[in-house]
Amino acid sequence: MPDGEARLVRAVASILLLALAHGVLRWLSRRGLLVAARRVEQALRHDVFTHVVRLPLDFFSRVPTGDVMSRMTNDLGAIWHFLGPGVLMLTGTVVSWFLAVGFMFRISVTLTLAALAAAPLVVLASREYGRRFHLQHRSSQQSLSAMNATLHEDISGIRLVKAYGLEGDMERRFETSARDYYARSVTLSRTSATFHALIGLISGLAVALVLILAGRQVIRGELTPGGFVAFNAYLAMLSFPTMALGWVINLFQRGAAALGRIGEFMGQAQEGDAFHEAIVRGPAELPMIEVRNLSFSFGEGERGEVLRDVSFSVRPGEVVGLVGRTGGGKSALLSLLLRLHPVPVGTVFFRGRDVNEVPLPELRRDVSLVGQDPFLFSDSILENVCYGMPGSDRKAAQDAVSRARVAGEIAGMPDGIDTVIGERGISLSGGQKQRVTIARALCTGGGLLLLDDALSAVDAETEQAIFRELMAVRGGRTILFSTHRMASLSRCDRILVLDGGRIVEEGRHETLLAKDGLYRALHSRQSLATEIEAAP
Repeated sequence: MPDGEARLVRAVASILLLALAHGVLRWLSRRGLLVAARRVEQALRHDVFTHVVRLPLDFFSRVPTGDVMSRMTNDLGAIWHFLGPGVLMLTGTVVSWFLAVGFMFRISVTLTLAALAAAPLVVLASREYGRRFHLQHRSSQQSLSAMNATLHEDISGIRLVKAYGLEGDMERRFETSARDYYARSVTLSRTSATFHALIGLISGLAVALVLILAGRQVIRGELTPGGFVAFNAYLAMLSFPTMALGWVINLFQRGAAALGRIGEFMGQAQEGDAFHEAIVRGPAELPMIEVRNLSFSFGEGERGEVLRDVSFSVRPGEVVGLVGRTGGGKSALLSLLLRLHPVPVGTVFFRGRDVNEVPLPELRRDVSLVGQDPFLFSDSILENVCYGMPGSDRKAAQDAVSRARVAGEIAGMPDGIDTVIGERGISLSGGQKQRVTIARALCTGGGLLLLDDALSAVDAETEQAIFRELMAVRGGRTILFSTHRMASLSRCDRILVLDGGRIVEEGRHETLLAKDGLYRALHSRQSLATEIEAAP
């Protein structure tokens, strides 16, 4: 084979091998980096969710649900683009630049320096673009969070919206938040478009300068036509990395902004404690609950004290009722017993131990709470009743719904206890929701049962029947409940009357009726209202 043909074959073979190596490395890099970025995203998503669900209750009263959802979806997606495509493109850009510039220096140092003369302008433009893009993208994400919060709130309250015929107002409210997000996103897009156009202009001017200088060198014989073609080929290799620089900066700034927003959540202090498998119980003679001189206010006291110098104790197996005017502090007191809000040290004791020293898993496994606003998951009644148990115990669930006086209504549903009740139990009435949540509390067990006006949506007769069931099967369980219906309080071992955050009276039903106090006034007023309602 002639020497010229042999060189041609070797050159073609080298090109094919390089192309093959390039393809293999490209596949491996994408598979490695993108998959690794997905794994990081998955781990980060798990860590963020685990952290968020362990944040104190007041965090969720300050941060809209839509904002939390936006950060855990859009922001984490931006982090993946930063770690995956962003790092991949940056690596490719750096490698392409070094290879191309190295080959260009071998052909002509003068032309290479001329081609790189625009680099300082690119660096300055990139720095200014990165600063603006970071601020604008963060603002855009905040607007997206606000829009998601509006959307979540409107959809969650769709019953109320339809009841008042406010679909138009809801549309206008959402349109306002959507327009704000649109305006911020357009500003962001304009900034990005301006930068890309500027980079293209700078690159074009650099290429024009190189063509002028190289053309003169070819004319003068200082550069061969082959060297001219090769130099332009390497210069073309720099075009895409230079144009991709804006996209890389875009991804990195999005990722940085997203990391900052996620960091705001991760920087919040958790309420959790170390997990303790065994429940440490105090001696039997110790009170189940003891409250000593408890005063409490939400936030920094801007709403005033909700509870003031409250002291009482509850023995194991005792049934204690809480009653008083609206806003008297009953709900706040029950939430503090479960440590849903920060509890002042030395004021609340559970089984003889300061409640702040009791690990939360231990405390909340031994206490069952039924709140004023019953919450049910979009699942079957069986799964909702067994929520908090290691598994679904059908027999225990059926027994619990029977004691909660909702078994008959469940039996009439299409799939009985396996009926799926929709988001937040939308297919159930208010009274059915409350009774299902009571069944859940009875099913999961626990030594202390807290009922926070948990039967306000059922009629008085059903409430009495449920309390009879609770008294009959409580099995030593301590019950502390608040109510506005005085008839149920007659079964209590003791009644605490709260007014203005203070305990103003304490005793049994008969004893308190004999006094000329707030309890008697409330009882008389309710009895009169009942007689008026019953009158023909």
